[in-house]
Amino acid sequence: MRVDVLLLQNAPAAELVERARRVEAMGFGCVWIADHFVNPYAPEDDWLDAWTLLGSFAVATSRVRLGPLVSAPALRNPALLALQAVTVDHLSDGRLEVGVGAGGAPLDFEMMGVPHRSPREQLDRLTETVEILDSLLAAGRVKHDGRYYTLEARVRPPVQQPRPPLVVGALAPGALRVAAARADAVSTYPVRAGGRLSAGDVASGDDALATIRARMEIVDRECERIGRDPATLRRSLLTFFGVRDALLPPDEFAEWAEPYRRIGITEFVVYWPVNGDEDSLAALGALTGP
Repeated sequence: MRVDVLLLQNAPAAELVERARRVEAMGFGCVWIADHFVNPYAPEDDWLDAWTLLGSFAVATSRVRLGPLVSAPALRNPALLALQAVTVDHLSDGRLEVGVGAGGAPLDFEMMGVPHRSPREQLDRLTETVEILDSLLAAGRVKHDGRYYTLEARVRPPVQQPRPPLVVGALAPGALRVAAARADAVSTYPVRAGGRLSAGDVASGDDALATIRARMEIVDRECERIGRDPATLRRSLLTFFGVRDALLPPDEFAEWAEPYRRIGITEFVVYWPVNGDEDSLAALGALTGP
């Protein structure tokens, strides 16, 4: 399995770059970073831009993969997002993963001056965004005339061919179907669709496993419906270890992860520990392997 680390950008820039270096040295598979305008759960925290930081991570590291978990249409026009992705893919010599999702925290909308969007509109914008990214990153050109985006754009070919992997963050059936249709990986976490981390909506134990199993069954059925081998869609689980729950020792983490592996999850994401326990984090890095 692969174990990754998600950084929250609520530390000085130099410290965040150093954390990315340390994550790489610990052996993890990918450094992810949140993409919000502010910290949705602590809006008064200092906060920095995800994609700008990804560029700095790209030149400060040499092996670990990099990406946003996840960018949202509320913040990123798809053509601009493609240009940012190509740039970071070149800066990293082909180590980028392009994470994109339907949502965006309410404060993202407010601080960007974007009118609130219904769940239907958010899903439709995600669908168009993924279509544009898929085509533009692979072909270098796209002409798109959709309901929400009408554009004609060109970008430099990325290092990774035919394009960097697309990772769709998904909780609800519609987004899960988008992932099955066009993504290389689906990322999910044990919060109900429409739920919030701060509102008691985080499932745990058997409930969490059942929630994720149901989502994996949806993407499996959709893959089969469209003639795609479900095994070609990577499955990633964002855990709350490090931010809500303490990091587990490697043997306990592997035991905890095993039921998820049996339902198809091969990648697990933990947070950089808010309690500063880097020794426990480093121990988990050894779990990443083929």
